[in-house]
Amino acid sequence: MEDKTINRPEKAFLTGQHVEQTYGGCGQCVLYSLIENGFDISKDVFRSASGLAAGAGRQGETCGAVTGAILAISALNGREFDAIGETAARNKTFALCYRFIDKFKAKYGSIQCRGIQEKLYGKSYCMTKLEDFQAFLADGGHEPQGCPAVVGNAAKWAAEVLEEDAANPQEEYAMFR
Repeated sequence: MEDKTINRPEKAFLTGQHVEQTYGGCGQCVLYSLIENGFDISKDVFRSASGLAAGAGRQGETCGAVTGAILAISALNGREFDAIGETAARNKTFALCYRFIDKFKAKYGSIQCRGIQEKLYGKSYCMTKLEDFQAFLADGGHEPQGCPAVVGNAAKWAAEVLEEDAANPQEEYAMFR
């Protein structure tokens, strides 16, 4: 009998894709997906990602899905406020972010919102202009294969990186590659 269950990274993909298509806000949608799929991330981190959509405040810069995933990885592994001088958690976070970003770039060629739009739609949009935002939507921006898939993949790859590390934690993480 075939096992029809899906693993947590695949669930994270489906949740991320759905919430991005339904509500928008790529950075928050990655975090929502990871929280909904059992990662213990503070809902304050979710709230803090409000401005990340469409490349930080709709500016087309670093993809909100990427920054949401980095926030998740950092929230679960980063150094504490009272330990600003500590380096082990910082190095671990860098190493996990490298892994995530490598997966993301392998698929999309960029972590810049504009670059991802060019890959997906053949052009980029100025998301602060209503006519460009409407063109983005008309070109499939919120269809499942568009930005919802980008969000789904970001949630999936963040989940994979986090699960891989939990299953096989390293004694020491290289700060540099």
